[in-house]
Amino acid sequence: MTTQETTETATFNVGGKIYKVSRATLDKFPDTMLARMASKTWQENPEAAMFIERDSERFRFCLDYMRDGKVHLSPVVSKEALLADLQCFAFEDVKESDIDWSGN
Repeated sequence: MTTQETTETATFNVGGKIYKVSRATLDKFPDTMLARMASKTWQENPEAAMFIERDSERFRFCLDYMRDGKVHLSPVVSKEALLADLQCFAFEDVKESDIDWSGN
């Protein structure tokens, strides 16, 4: 891993699945748990993956929210579960209308 890559991305191990997230994406939501975890204050080794004990499949929808400000869920993921994850990660002012659930 290069020094440049280390400073431009943060690595999260969410329930055993590895996600690399750009620091620019994290910087959009500086008050979230994810941004705080990836900060120099909390992260002693920027190359190490930070473990998060949450559902690894739902985490990708949290990243979608961070990138796009909206989420389009698959029928197998509930809106309530994603809202709980976003709340756990300390996202504020999430509107239910920003989460489109196509379940029946």
